[in-house]
Amino acid sequence: MLEFLKSLFAYKQFIPHGHCYLWKPELVGLHIVSDSLIALAYYSIPIALVYFVYKRQDFPFKWIFLLFATFIITCGATHLMDIWTLWYPTYWLSGSVLTL
Repeated sequence: MLEFLKSLFAYKQFIPHGHCYLWKPELVGLHIVSDSLIALAYYSIPIALVYFVYKRQDFPFKWIFLLFATFIITCGATHLMDIWTLWYPTYWLSGSVLTL
């Protein structure tokens, strides 16, 4: 199990994604800003869903909304991982977040 966790965080054998952008500050910055805004948008949806579910007490299937909110949170996490992999090429970890 420890070896599996080590492999998720191993990054010495890969290059960071920013290298593909030739470390141009305007291009790296563009991806940081766009992924941050997308993640923020993704995280605002579950907040609205949870607020909506708890305000309306007459929903028969509240758990579906809460599961959907969880799914949307994981979608936002993938964009945060895209920002992380600009500098740290932990692509196994990034792929694991994608499969959640």
